[in-house]
Amino acid sequence: MRRYGFSVEVIATGDEIMFGRIVDTNSSWIARRAAELGARLRRVTCVGDDVDEIGAALREALRRENDMVIFTGGLGPSEDDLTVESIGRALGRGVVLDPGAVEKIRRIYAARGVHDTSRGERMARVLEGSDAIPNPVGMSTGMILREGRTTIVTFPGIPAEMEAMFNEHVAHIIEERSRSRFVARTVTARVVFNDFFPVYREMQRDYPDVYLKNAATPPESPEERLKVKDIKVDVVAEGATREECEARMRAVLEDFGRRLGAFGGKLLTE
Repeated sequence: MRRYGFSVEVIATGDEIMFGRIVDTNSSWIARRAAELGARLRRVTCVGDDVDEIGAALREALRRENDMVIFTGGLGPSEDDLTVESIGRALGRGVVLDPGAVEKIRRIYAARGVHDTSRGERMARVLEGSDAIPNPVGMSTGMILREGRTTIVTFPGIPAEMEAMFNEHVAHIIEERSRSRFVARTVTARVVFNDFFPVYREMQRDYPDVYLKNAATPPESPEERLKVKDIKVDVVAEGATREECEARMRAVLEDFGRRLGAFGGKLLTE
């Protein structure tokens, strides 16, 4: 497939990721959602809660001249939530508190009978010159800012909060600035194992603009290769509009099914 268009990188922060205590599901969600909107995820970087490491990851992403760099994690009240400070140091911008976020935090704390909000107000940190991204689910505030040609966005690491903030405040930016749309399907080729790969390779050759990736696992014996197998295939079609993508996808899948049928196989799309 083509490798240009609106480009996104994700930098996921947190020692809990680096120690394997949690799985970074945010990056895969962003990859899928960004593709739906017409963007392409170029790279995912995971770094621990370290100012120098986070800053270095950002500077490297900026050198690659991405259209957007998205941070997840490190916006909470703990002392090791350092994403805002790390970005600020890398860009030479000071840290400030967003007044609206501070008011929200104080109101929630008061309702819970907590009067010392100094620690909680760390969740209102943003950088000078940025726009705060309200959090409709939790209290950690995100931000959006420009650095050269790149838009930098920060989200909390909690998936429900990140997803809500992305959809409400960032999705439209990607959609408006993207020149392409993508449609993805996972289908199943039911065919004799040995017959699958000639068809599959022909499809890759004849449709270089379509992403095709199979999940076949080679059977252990020659006898198994002569049996009918169900092989998952991921297909991603690109176009100027979603309607164009859907039409392209239908044409590709119809042709794929026809070619499998010549070998007595079939393509399952449900």
